[in-house]
Amino acid sequence: MYKDKCVLITGAAGTIGSELAYFIYQNNPSKLILLDSAETPLFNLEEKLKYKENNTTIVSFVLGSITNKLLIQELFKTYSFDFLFHTAAYKHVPLLEKNPIAGVEVNCFGTKILADAAVNYKVKNFLFISTDKVVEPANVMGATKLIAENYINSLSYNNPNSTKFITLRFGNIIGSNGSVIPLFKYQLNNNHPITVTHQDATRYFIEITKVVDLINESLKFAKSGDRLLINMGKPQSILKIAKQTIKDLNLEEKNVRIDIIGLRPGEKLHEKLLANHCALNNTKHPEIFQIMGETIEPLKTLKSQLKILKSLNKTQNHFDVVRQLKTIVKNFKSHNSRFEILD
Repeated sequence: MYKDKCVLITGAAGTIGSELAYFIYQNNPSKLILLDSAETPLFNLEEKLKYKENNTTIVSFVLGSITNKLLIQELFKTYSFDFLFHTAAYKHVPLLEKNPIAGVEVNCFGTKILADAAVNYKVKNFLFISTDKVVEPANVMGATKLIAENYINSLSYNNPNSTKFITLRFGNIIGSNGSVIPLFKYQLNNNHPITVTHQDATRYFIEITKVVDLINESLKFAKSGDRLLINMGKPQSILKIAKQTIKDLNLEEKNVRIDIIGLRPGEKLHEKLLANHCALNNTKHPEIFQIMGETIEPLKTLKSQLKILKSLNKTQNHFDVVRQLKTIVKNFKSHNSRFEILD
């Protein structure tokens, strides 16, 4: 699928982006453009990629943000992309509750810049990595990613013969940057108490190798505008994961303090994989489902709403920005957050 093709990965130095980069690189694309705003992780990716076997692919490491419209336009003018994998995002829920403007800038407007460029420059395939947190969003992160989903979906509907836009939703990646297992290991290795938000909290988890495999599988059959959900299995208890991590490090649970610290801003006790008004259809792959029932927003309306959001973002007023997010995403209800007063 990738042999002699030109591929762009945004967020290339992140957990998903780097694993995709390794996989695609070994399948001999003609050009592989790796874009990330994080300097040291991008440097590390460049160093690691040197040791992968491939003598034909031209690889370009681009340090920059998806919010830099001039940079994105220059990349699209220079290269004719067959595949664009959009994995770049701000993803940490409590941090985005403190910094909603940054979340809006990257997750909403960065995605819009990329999607518009994909249509204008006739990119063949655009795969957008989304999250289970878009389902009945309870935080800025989920709301901004849902707006990005909706924009891509609407753009696809209005440009049926252009770029093939696919959205892929799934839960937390095991061991990803900032996730619970690396945090627990850090706490244990430094003799700190393990911090668990709630004794009943659960999350959906998936391995990165499985994600990459299913990304590639989805490209074989998905149609433009499809929103797909990966089979996530059963939700996992965060407390049980903490206790398992203690065992994995050959420690005795009785010697480790586990502190229940309470849900952080924007966090749910349990995530959902599907909104009440939606349903799932089977696809050609047994672990990938098509989400049915999501509304296709009129593109003109979305653009008008995003224009207002853009102007509010410039004011640096967090409450005005989140109020507009709630205007765009009607079912965005804040959990355990200072923004609950806007609901």
